[in-house]
Amino acid sequence: MLAASRAWGEGAADPWQDVISPDRPGAANPPTVVGRGVFQLESAFESLTAHPPSAASATTLDLPTTLRFGLGHALELRLESETLSRTRTNSGFADVSVEAKWCPIGGSGDAPLAVALLPSLSLPSGTGGFSAGKTQASMAALGGWTLSSGTSFNLGVDESKVVDETGEGYQWQLGSQVAVGIPLRRDWAVSADGFVTDSQTGGATAAWGADAAVEFYPSPDVQLDLGVSQTFTDPFASTSFQLGVSWRRRSPHASR
Repeated sequence: MLAASRAWGEGAADPWQDVISPDRPGAANPPTVVGRGVFQLESAFESLTAHPPSAASATTLDLPTTLRFGLGHALELRLESETLSRTRTNSGFADVSVEAKWCPIGGSGDAPLAVALLPSLSLPSGTGGFSAGKTQASMAALGGWTLSSGTSFNLGVDESKVVDETGEGYQWQLGSQVAVGIPLRRDWAVSADGFVTDSQTGGATAAWGADAAVEFYPSPDVQLDLGVSQTFTDPFASTSFQLGVSWRRRSPHASR
């Protein structure tokens, strides 16, 4: 490590000082944005098994994917979707969300504190039972703190207007997430999240859960990750496994 730092110090900046920072694999999104002119792909293969209290377990396979493009040091545009989904009896395309992340404090720089807003509009572009059938909207407030050791803490709170169980109307939903990420070496890290989602309908049950993951960086622009998530509250109890990859393409003229 020391030898590598010296070698880079003689001619060029050490690329490991600017490692990719995807929103995946945890439930909590970090507030930082990608740099100007940077394109970032984040995707995974996910197996999600629901455990309804009075029915057999049902597994859905999908490919959660986020595309991110940096417009400046504080703003990025995003597309997000579960893309292709498949159950034992059905398959189809999921809805697509159009999003923007604005980080007026911290941005994509080296500041330890970052704060961002993340508005999202989900369009009913999916097929069959994989679409909500109506437009849905949400607004998230994100905060993060990174220690000098590289350990990070992230907190997110979001308010969403989602389609209700009848499919005819809407209900408000409040979510919160907290996460910690710990680098083990410059190319390995572990992370863990806790999350709660509360449908703001009288008598509704809040769903809470946790996830954990390990991340590996074969290069500063690539992250591979393996994660598991568990939601504990009936009737929302479920278990998911994800195997993911994130890749960043930097513009020669990108400015962070």
